[in-house]
Amino acid sequence: MPELWGKWSGLPGRYPLRWHLLDTAAAAHVLWEAHLSEGVRAWIGAQLRLGPEQTRRFVTFLAGLHDVGKACPCFQNQSPKPGEANWIHHAEVSYLTLTELLREPGREYRILMLSSPYRMAELLGGHHGFFWSSDRRTVRNPAVHRVNQLGDSHWQNERRRLVEDLRSLLGHPELPAEISGQVAAVLAGLVILADWVASDGEWISTSQWRASRDPFARWDHTVRGLRDRLPALGLSVPELADIVTTDMILGKQPNALQASIERDFRPDAPGLLVITASTGYGKTEAAFVGVHRFGAVTGRPGMVVCLPTQATTNAMWGRGTAFAGRVAASDRPVTLAHTMSAFYQPYRDYCADDEVLEWLNGRHKPLLAGMSVVTIDQVLIAALATKFNMLRLWGLLGKTLVVDEVHAADPYMQALLARLLSWCGHLGISVILISATLPQHITRAMTAAYLTGADPVPENPPVIETPSYPGWLFTSCQRNVQRPSAASVEEMREHSRRDARIKRLEYRRGTRIDRILRYIGFAVDGGGCVSVVCSTVASAQHTFERVRAFLSARPSSAELVPLWLLHARFPYHQRRRIEGEVITRFGKYPTEDHSRPRTGIVITTSILEQSLDVDFDLVISDLVPIAHLLQRLGRVWRHPHTRPSWIPKPALVVLDPALERFPEEWTSIYPEYELAATRRMLEGDGLDLVVPHDVDKLVQHVHNHDLPPIDDEAKAAWAERQSTTTLHKALAGYVTIPAPHMVGGLHELTNRQVKEKDVTTRLGVDNIWLIPRYTSDDGRYWLDPEHSTPFPSHKPGHSEVMSMIDASTRCPANWVQGWGNPYAEFWRRTPLFDALPFPAPAHGGLRLDSALGLVNEAQHDYL
Repeated sequence: MPELWGKWSGLPGRYPLRWHLLDTAAAAHVLWEAHLSEGVRAWIGAQLRLGPEQTRRFVTFLAGLHDVGKACPCFQNQSPKPGEANWIHHAEVSYLTLTELLREPGREYRILMLSSPYRMAELLGGHHGFFWSSDRRTVRNPAVHRVNQLGDSHWQNERRRLVEDLRSLLGHPELPAEISGQVAAVLAGLVILADWVASDGEWISTSQWRASRDPFARWDHTVRGLRDRLPALGLSVPELADIVTTDMILGKQPNALQASIERDFRPDAPGLLVITASTGYGKTEAAFVGVHRFGAVTGRPGMVVCLPTQATTNAMWGRGTAFAGRVAASDRPVTLAHTMSAFYQPYRDYCADDEVLEWLNGRHKPLLAGMSVVTIDQVLIAALATKFNMLRLWGLLGKTLVVDEVHAADPYMQALLARLLSWCGHLGISVILISATLPQHITRAMTAAYLTGADPVPENPPVIETPSYPGWLFTSCQRNVQRPSAASVEEMREHSRRDARIKRLEYRRGTRIDRILRYIGFAVDGGGCVSVVCSTVASAQHTFERVRAFLSARPSSAELVPLWLLHARFPYHQRRRIEGEVITRFGKYPTEDHSRPRTGIVITTSILEQSLDVDFDLVISDLVPIAHLLQRLGRVWRHPHTRPSWIPKPALVVLDPALERFPEEWTSIYPEYELAATRRMLEGDGLDLVVPHDVDKLVQHVHNHDLPPIDDEAKAAWAERQSTTTLHKALAGYVTIPAPHMVGGLHELTNRQVKEKDVTTRLGVDNIWLIPRYTSDDGRYWLDPEHSTPFPSHKPGHSEVMSMIDASTRCPANWVQGWGNPYAEFWRRTPLFDALPFPAPAHGGLRLDSALGLVNEAQHDYL
């Protein structure tokens, strides 16, 4: 019988299976040394109840066994093909046969499904991203129902020989008595990574193809080569300086909150740190100090920061790389991950000609870097029962997870985040939550989820505490609590009193557009930078048209007053340009001769409120719940610029149309109860706020679900809100993995019906890419109205895919129901697999406008 083969595609010939198993074992061996931090190695050893050297040898052996299932007739003969009768995936062969192959003669297993042979078979069966379904017929004799596909006893003997050869090469590693589902889940991530490292065709061809056929000599050669190669993959553990302070990060003295973190935060174990303070208070820099403290204590020095939007994530990535550059003892890459990160020019420049980042930017890989900045979706996928979720859990294992703008999560996302935090608690992953407007019920729910994951059945039920405002609170996985010292609390209060500013929430009911134009007129005549924040894209588009017409009617204004429209439904290249201009023109500048215009107007949506460091003399906003208003208020007089005389103090003007019911467009986004509660709070002329003193009180008054309705009139809306929250949690329950203490079989962690492309981490958001297709007079297709970039009519290459996404816009799926895609087969294996061509400039009631972006002609404004 010819030698069994394991790899072929892209290689000079068929690469022996035994050498691929050895390569993968060696990859795990080297990853253990260089990729796993000290804290992760200790945690895995404690879970397996093995010593350090025993754990390393076991993990090495485990990874090497992953493709034993390729020793079967179906794989070796490449017949039948996938989808044909009697075909079987080689990973399922591993799952069905390894339990018997790994049983140790004479050893009794207390519970077979927890035993190391069964758990190893289950784990290795999932190394292609899905775990195989389990039933009781397969526990005692897993292969009984697939015997024809597995082959006769000869094939089982071939598989046994592969197992025993690897066992002998590695010095007969000891197997743990039992393996829990939780540690098995994350070890599956390590096995997948080791397999990917060892499966690189170029490396096999250049380094392994002619290596010694003696197993022991080949092992030494492979380990040496992988030790040299691994740094080029960006998989090394971050090395941070011994001491990290806010001064090192910012280059200036810390404020009271930051000083308190530096002075008082002394974690002795993993845990959950909550930091709350008003916008612009330096919470992120305080969190960076917290990351360093956690890393030193837990032996897990990595960091992943997640934010709610692409714009805020892009902005944070710059701060993350600055942090890494100032405090890292050695150079390590900081990855950026969201659906459009490849098109963010600063990141493209950062990645240019860098093989490390080229590898790390592959699908499912960015979290494998020692430091990452990502949208929250990228980490929430770890809590969904989707393919390769175990690799994302593995990517989090050696890090502190920082969730910024946590208040932005709706009830559905909160349910996903709570499930993820329960796993973080169990896996010993430290978490930092940051928010300027965090309702206490969310703090309690997230803390309870984390602690339940760490210990589902404590002797004494925990008393969940909440932080003061501004302030912080640390709850360790052992339920120990740390707060700022009394001196620090007084210092923060004094800082708040000293820096307190009165800001105005000015409330106006009535015709919306007339008031907007009135304020724009003030800005035109007296100078001033104004932003109008609309609740929907359609409203922003209509408002922009009215403002543009207003300015055009004033000949002296049309050319002198710069006007921007910024929302999420522009073609990507256009949105990127507008966003960059707005941040540059209205951000914080280091010199007095910056390019801030005397007068500038930005019409936008909620994009403005989420961590964008922009500053306006006046912000005008639709009525939204108070937490969102406070976030927008944080963009008023944010930096020490000179203000026009017609604006005597920082103010946000809240506009509320005189309607009996809130516009449906509003209630589809914000809970009606919170809109009503905010309206009642502002009724009259509005409020004068002392910031930050009044911020938390107002947030809790409107948003804290633990509190009853504020009056009888609100009871119905409050009950509806509770019902909606329950529904969203139920929807999340259908797609999430079980809580860690509820895991039985590993098949519960993945569900082949739950596909990442079909399951969102957000409800009701844009989720379809439209690729514009313009037609010239000669019948040719183009990506742009200027007809300069051809629309690919074939399978697009990498550069063409980049051009297509750069030209794309996004819209809700229900806008394009029934649309066909004649290019579906060409786009199937590209990032455009679920995109649709859009016959631009107009089709199906949609219109792509050069000034307005994608317009839905059926949508109207409530002006």
